[in-house]
Amino acid sequence: MKKIYLISALTVLSGLLFVLVPGWFKFLWGWQLLLLPFIAGMLMVLVQNENKSYHFLPKLIIGSFLTSFVFVILWQLIEYDHDGYFILLGALQMALVLSIVCILGGLVGIVIRGTTLLIEKYENNEKK
Repeated sequence: MKKIYLISALTVLSGLLFVLVPGWFKFLWGWQLLLLPFIAGMLMVLVQNENKSYHFLPKLIIGSFLTSFVFVILWQLIEYDHDGYFILLGALQMALVLSIVCILGGLVGIVIRGTTLLIEKYENNEKK
């Protein structure tokens, strides 16, 4: 679980970098805010030492909601400082969208992890 917290913290810090200095990331046309949680979801699955798909899901769901809600709240606090207002409903909707993207990335990570487990199992059977 410590690895997932580390991935969540790195994702939030990277996302805040995208928010604070958007001029550095114009080459992605704003898609980095969707690619970042997608990749974070994949990493949340790939760092786990599990071999059953249902073992990945609780940590993935907790990590995705943790990451997206912390990021959106910090993002809104930064924007509140600039604009002077805080939009709670919009922040919650954005956090849900980012958490869904993160979960979808985690599902892709589960497919990748399952494929590598099947390949390893096949290679071990071939050696015997």
